[in-house]
Amino acid sequence: MKSPENIQELIQLLSESSKTHYNSILNSFDFDAIDFKTFESWSSEKYTRNCLYNDAQFELLLLCWNEGQETSIHGHDGEDCWVYLLEGEMEEVFYCLDNSGGLREERSQTIVPHQLSFMNDRIGFHKLRNRFKGKSLSLHLYAKPIEQCNFYCEDTERFIEVKLNYDTRKELMLDLKPNSI
Repeated sequence: MKSPENIQELIQLLSESSKTHYNSILNSFDFDAIDFKTFESWSSEKYTRNCLYNDAQFELLLLCWNEGQETSIHGHDGEDCWVYLLEGEMEEVFYCLDNSGGLREERSQTIVPHQLSFMNDRIGFHKLRNRFKGKSLSLHLYAKPIEQCNFYCEDTERFIEVKLNYDTRKELMLDLKPNSI
């Protein structure tokens, strides 16, 4: 049965693990058991960043995308990022710096529901875009939390450091069991 409380099972698993196990946890978790409606927040102006959980080890966000909404080209402040698409369809475009320090598009991929993508600064930069004819919903896991990152300003053709914030923050009370690892 779908329930918003089932997100706590995922948070428990992540809390008991190191980031080396996050990929396998996300690929094997039953996201269909979670009712995300409680955590959703939508805006016609921009995609929304909704915090489900945040501690020193990781943060878990639900991003809500209306048709055509996209991120700026950005990095991840040295942290690892996993994106799991719950609904819709996203395009992920990857960028790198060329020999002259200019930004160059390297490749792109389509992300479909139940697909996991991984990104960090060693890979380069990326941007995400909802290319679905409707709403898309994605889960983002950052190890460790990202408080700021570099965004590419297309007007100045330079990266600027931007402080990140949440559109909503759900205070999930988690009664963590002792670590089994």
